[in-house]
Amino acid sequence: MPGLPLTLAWFDSRAAEASHPGVMLADEAGLVACAASAGPDDAVVIVTHDHALDYHLTAAALRSPARFVGLIGSATKRARFLTRLAADGVDASRLACPIGLPGVVGKEPGVIAVAALAQILSLRRAAA
Repeated sequence: MPGLPLTLAWFDSRAAEASHPGVMLADEAGLVACAASAGPDDAVVIVTHDHALDYHLTAAALRSPARFVGLIGSATKRARFLTRLAADGVDASRLACPIGLPGVVGKEPGVIAVAALAQILSLRRAAA
């Protein structure tokens, strides 16, 4: 994103999203492999249209050394995922769900996007 101190990569399995600049299409296995390959300086934000896919991506990202793993969802979704991740032996202590800088309130997609970006940008301050 021009003007921001980060590089954005958007991966999607839906062909209809390919018309957006920069979108990289992949099937579910490719998306999971991408999440699993996140490095220690990477932030993974999971905002899909499918809870099952969300789970697979979250588990893969948490098994990686990614610096940040964020998942869109409610407190109820978080509780369900934490139970399932624990049963699967995945350490979920780095999971940020719901995503977004605490104190930013709203369920509108734009508000969630800005709050998530602010949360990721705050990582820079924590690293300094």
